[in-house]
Amino acid sequence: MSKRFFYLCILFIPLLAALPASLALAAPPQVRLVSGPAGGTFDVVGDTITRLINEKSGEMAVSRSISAGSVENLRRLSSGEADLGIVYAGDLFLAQQGRLPYDARTYVNVLPAAYLYSAPAQMLVRQDSDIETVEDLAGKRVAIGGPGSGAAAAAQLYLTSIGLWDRIRPDYTGYQEAVSALAHRYIDAIWLFAALPTPAATHAAEAFPVRLLDLQGAGDASGFFTAYPFFAPTVIPAGTYPGLDRDVSTFSDRALLAAGAQVPEEAVREVLRKVFSAEGLERLGEKEPSLANLNKQQGVQARVTPLHPGARTFWKEQGLQIPAP
Repeated sequence: MSKRFFYLCILFIPLLAALPASLALAAPPQVRLVSGPAGGTFDVVGDTITRLINEKSGEMAVSRSISAGSVENLRRLSSGEADLGIVYAGDLFLAQQGRLPYDARTYVNVLPAAYLYSAPAQMLVRQDSDIETVEDLAGKRVAIGGPGSGAAAAAQLYLTSIGLWDRIRPDYTGYQEAVSALAHRYIDAIWLFAALPTPAATHAAEAFPVRLLDLQGAGDASGFFTAYPFFAPTVIPAGTYPGLDRDVSTFSDRALLAAGAQVPEEAVREVLRKVFSAEGLERLGEKEPSLANLNKQQGVQARVTPLHPGARTFWKEQGLQIPAP
């Protein structure tokens, strides 16, 4: 090697080191997604969406974090701490009007993008319990889900409506811990608000005999469904859980994929393209049984407006009519 070439190399090394900062292709934009408690339906669905986009999209990368659930997700989306998240339609509807329990702030920067699945309310008790109806919960300790969860928010709305909220002893315990507590009789009932079959309820039913209480009758009598029309009466079919030998009447909410208003339109469109592709729908159905029949016609049924502009464009591109709220 000549001395002249050696000195030229020395001169060019700093220039070469600077090239990646100015000439390299920009990294895909990072989108932050919040899901839910570890192991829950929100978490499984969020993880599947994250993996799907990171594997199949060169235009963006998604980072995912767990959370307490729907209400915390709304707050993080509204503050700009997250870009995408899974929320319940009822929580979003109330948040837009400043009517969340213990939270009068108005959340106008969180916009729905797509429907994902239905989540029924379930009140689980031991088979040998003296609790026969929801009214019998007065004076009992009820696990309602963790603070910031959609389950806890829905429990408060329902139990307040039927006149029981101030007469029970709410226990802000997650599902898995609640199953153990019910097994040892530390609590009297578990409130579940999740897709069917809910793993926690299945585990409980496999460990000891359980029952589900009818929730629809008390809701009808109290005007609950008139006050909160986003909750839909539904039925949990017999056989959903071991030992469940009859249909149980209850109500459900809709789990939605939502985005912060600050998220670019094209980013939301790209997410929906991947989620509602044939492969995306197949992956979601494999990971979470409640999404096995999800399709584009269902996905457009968010029912809470206004939609994120990127979602509105995507659904129109699919030739689908956006329904009225």
